Amino acid sequence: MPIRRRIGLAYLSGALPCFEDFGNLPTDLIRKDGLVDGKPASEILDMLIIPGGSLIESQSINPIISEEILKMAKTGKFLFGICSGLQVLAKQTNVSHSSKTPLIREGLGLIDAELQPLICTDQVKAHIVNPSFLSEAVNMEVSGFHCHTYGKIVLHDDAKPVLLSHVERVNYRKTPQDLISGVANKNGNVVGVFVHALLDQNPAIVAGITKSLGINSLELQEIRKANAKLVLEMKDEIGINTNIRPAANGVIKKKAPVMVLVTALGSGSGKTFLVTGMAGALRKKGLSVGLIKLGGDVRDSVPALYLVKESMKGYSSIKISESGWVSPYEAVEQACRVHDFLFVEGAMSAFTGLLNSKISRPASTLEVAASLGAPIVVVVTCDKEGIEGGLVNVLNYVKVLKMLGVNPVGVILNKMSTSYLTEDDLQTIKRAFQNVGVELIGVVPSLKFEQRGMIPEVEICYETFGTHALDVAERYINLDQLVKLAVAPKQINIDYVDFVEKFKKLLTNYSTFS
Repeated sequence: MPIRRRIGLAYLSGALPCFEDFGNLPTDLIRKDGLVDGKPASEILDMLIIPGGSLIESQSINPIISEEILKMAKTGKFLFGICSGLQVLAKQTNVSHSSKTPLIREGLGLIDAELQPLICTDQVKAHIVNPSFLSEAVNMEVSGFHCHTYGKIVLHDDAKPVLLSHVERVNYRKTPQDLISGVANKNGNVVGVFVHALLDQNPAIVAGITKSLGINSLELQEIRKANAKLVLEMKDEIGINTNIRPAANGVIKKKAPVMVLVTALGSGSGKTFLVTGMAGALRKKGLSVGLIKLGGDVRDSVPALYLVKESMKGYSSIKISESGWVSPYEAVEQACRVHDFLFVEGAMSAFTGLLNSKISRPASTLEVAASLGAPIVVVVTCDKEGIEGGLVNVLNYVKVLKMLGVNPVGVILNKMSTSYLTEDDLQTIKRAFQNVGVELIGVVPSLKFEQRGMIPEVEICYETFGTHALDVAERYINLDQLVKLAVAPKQINIDYVDFVEKFKKLLTNYSTFS
């Protein structure tokens, strides 16, 4: 049976076409040439989904794509933008959340609204507040998650809200409130939302879309078949428009899924950049790679998900204190069902939060590592204190980790000035780490990138960030060694009170390298 109603998915640099499943509805990809089956997309498609990503920062909505989107809107066809896709459809976005001076990025103006900085990464419940092609069921409750930096919607005369989210945390603080999270144009055929997984977690939304498009059950079955082929096509590429394919037979896979937890001496170490690169490189070698973030700021996992073409799931965030989604073992146990290799990215330092007795446990990366028996890879930056200072700091760091009974296995030296290091110096460094029971798995030199879009949480272009990260991982990280050091997670019952007391006792009795 030929597919009568065709639903497109924007497959452009900076887009996240596998970040969610979109109800398994997309049947066709629209690339930078704006064509579907050799014809203008506006002539073929009945609906276009514009996914999240860094589309505005990447400037990947070129004049050809813009024209096709505008034609679809004008002829009453359906447009559905999610997160960055909403930015594309709106009038403008102020992307200068770290400055008082506005930095405006123009959208297509199909939705009479503008977006302002507001960070939210909650799992949410929301309600339909006005009808659109998504649903006519006003007051219906739906679920999903937020993962955005520019989440404040300012409505103008010709826009109407369609979705209201009930969030607990914004801008890193617990401030429960209701936020407009979906908005439509006056005619209701153009809708943008901030709620990811809206189609995946809410069958009623898929039913609303198929009803609006006049799709019957038999046609939906054909659409799902086409979608399954489309997903395989997308996942057969690392990133977008790279022509890099995963190896059919890559690194030797272990019998059970394995993991490493990546932490650092503090924020700004480059661990998100390195995790992104290592994830992409292992996917390129043929492994199925999963990403989990400690704490609620799942934005850190998005660049890696862009490369490995995996979706954000309910297990993608480990709860520490009041921030995050699910417990540590629940997260890794679910992820191990579908992935060969897991990266768990820590939050700040491994020790951050350990002495805070006013918050719920686990409250630190270190406690999570202990509860999972996780092998730990430590990233240390050497740009501020030099190689020598960085080495002393990380050697002390590793010793404290071992004294607390956790399992540091590897170190990556990042942002190093290597010009004066001799081979003998490098061998001395390797022996120093081996003497404390860890392996040096990477020496990454100081690298300067002139392109904008290289700073997570500020302004990021996923294709730029991901391309550089992948190159760095392949050039400077011993990936085979990394895989050997990974182990299967296990559930360990931790008495957090005793664990903290052990840390306090260590502090008062600590003697360097004794």
